[in-house]
Amino acid sequence: MLTVLMSVRAIDPPQLRCLAVDATGAVTLTWVPPANTTGFTNYEIFYSIVGTTFTSVGQVNDVTATTFIHTTADAINNARCYYYVTAVAGTQSASSDTLAPIELYLTNGNGTAILNWDAPHAPALPSFADAYDILREYPATVWNTIGSTSALVYRNVTDVCEATIGYRVELADASGCRNVSRPLHDIFTDRTPPEIPQLDSVSVNFLTDRIHLGWERSGNEDVTAYIIYHYENGLWVPIDTVYDIDNTSWSDMENAADATQQYRIAALDSCLNSSPMTDPQHNIRATATYDLCRREAYISWDEYENLPPDIESYRIYFSENGGPLQLAGEVPSNARNFTMEQLVPQSRYSVIVRAVNLGGNITAASLKCSFTFNSADNNDFAYIRYVTVAENSKIEIKVSTGTTVSFSQVHLYRSVGDDQHFEPLASQLNNGTDTYIFIDEDVQVDRTIYYYRATVENDCNVETATSNVAHNILLTGASSRNSRDNNLQWNFYGDWAGGTDHYEVYRKTEMHRAYASIGGILGANAYTDDVTELRREGEKFSYFVEAYESMDPYGFMEKSRSNTVELKQLPVTYIPNAFCPAGPGKNRVFLPVNSFVTMENYHMYIYSREGNLLFHSNYPDIGWNGTYNGNTLPGGCYIYKITYTYGADGVYEAVGTVTLVR
Repeated sequence: MLTVLMSVRAIDPPQLRCLAVDATGAVTLTWVPPANTTGFTNYEIFYSIVGTTFTSVGQVNDVTATTFIHTTADAINNARCYYYVTAVAGTQSASSDTLAPIELYLTNGNGTAILNWDAPHAPALPSFADAYDILREYPATVWNTIGSTSALVYRNVTDVCEATIGYRVELADASGCRNVSRPLHDIFTDRTPPEIPQLDSVSVNFLTDRIHLGWERSGNEDVTAYIIYHYENGLWVPIDTVYDIDNTSWSDMENAADATQQYRIAALDSCLNSSPMTDPQHNIRATATYDLCRREAYISWDEYENLPPDIESYRIYFSENGGPLQLAGEVPSNARNFTMEQLVPQSRYSVIVRAVNLGGNITAASLKCSFTFNSADNNDFAYIRYVTVAENSKIEIKVSTGTTVSFSQVHLYRSVGDDQHFEPLASQLNNGTDTYIFIDEDVQVDRTIYYYRATVENDCNVETATSNVAHNILLTGASSRNSRDNNLQWNFYGDWAGGTDHYEVYRKTEMHRAYASIGGILGANAYTDDVTELRREGEKFSYFVEAYESMDPYGFMEKSRSNTVELKQLPVTYIPNAFCPAGPGKNRVFLPVNSFVTMENYHMYIYSREGNLLFHSNYPDIGWNGTYNGNTLPGGCYIYKITYTYGADGVYEAVGTVTLVR
């Protein structure tokens, strides 16, 4: 006999996942059916309001069913109730975990809804979502999700003036169902004021002279207006209301901008809740005084307060004779004054001060302060007509004061080597003319360029007009060793208002003691002088350069002379060994062939064989014709001695014999 043993597997429990409370208090249970339903008879639903004694409230016979509605649960009033679901198979049964609906409580905190609740199961089922969804009912029957949180508390600030508002909390499950708390309602009144608006600036319109306020649009969407407050007799008085959240500017048509006017604003929402007032701001008041002598205006102003986020600087603008505003300058935030310079006589000035915030996107302007600069125009003028080297040792500067009247003196400044470091050099009192000659003797005209600038000092002891900057011409040169060239170079003259027309090079030699122009009309600043044909005019060549001015706007055509340079060519002497006074040809006089031999310290001596001096010449181009005291000497050998200065410190000396042929 064969016996077969069979094992019957017990039914699995269902997984209760969600409890949803509706508006009537009924609770809908949702579960996941058991995996093993062998022998399934029915589901039985158990309920308790205390969590200890459970009562069956229904059965479901369909194994595929996943929901049950407990219509008599009254979960609106029974805030905390408990459920579990049992799967029955004959005499066997298996029960789910016990869940409770989300236990929601609602507190009306003076216009703020405070929600707190208990979880459906502790700890949370693994299938629960991480956060609870908060839903609000407003208007009636319209539910909207207003937030989510993983905490068990949530606050919602009422943004309607007064209404019955409902709330519920939901928690999603991975199975697709949702745990839903009971809905709770209360009458809420919006008592929360809007955020403080941002008052940007209190500024004065340049054209209308009216005070203008500007602010940022409120971040609270229920704001309907802005209240303007004005400080009067120690109180902040509301003086106007600006409607529309997007209206962010206002002009004061009552209070004048020539006095300090302080303002604050507040935001007003649709429920007539007013925000606190902003920090006060006031218009800038600026004043101006001017100095006739210095031709300067001194602008001062009071501090601007509470410009957001802070003040970076103040910018000063001016309009001259009704023209457009121009920037005069900028000072840091801690400054309260500014000096305008070089005012134009008889001009009308309007000046404003503008506070600029960090970032430069907000500014606040003062009321303009206006004045007419009532100063006679002296046509102050100073012009250096020329700077020229005199006597190759000093510099002469000619200054013109033009039509300047009523001035006390002319000052001359000098900078050595560049035009950046001027120092006082000399001054001359007003002599009743328009021309002043200065002589600068503390100079090295062959080494340095000197820059000059002149000013006119008016009767107020203020130097007003400043001249052009002018400098001398520095000439340098060198003799070529490989050719008979003297190379010259110089800096361009500066500075004539009419510019330089041309340069001319002048030269003199030892034989020709007067300077003569050799360079023609030059636009360059270099010249090469080939002196090959001037070999009999000595070793020394002296040069200077003159610059000639094109006619300038003042009608002047001046010139400027450089320093003098002296260049030397190396001398060469060729001495013949015989000559025949009575013979044909050119060799009738004993004369050395001298090239570039100096005429200074030149000596040629002729001696008899007995040592008697027969002839002496101090000139390189005068030779011996073979006579002594008018008498013809016989042929034979005679002794010569030739000496002259050679180079800088050397001496040339030649001694020998020459044959006189008869």
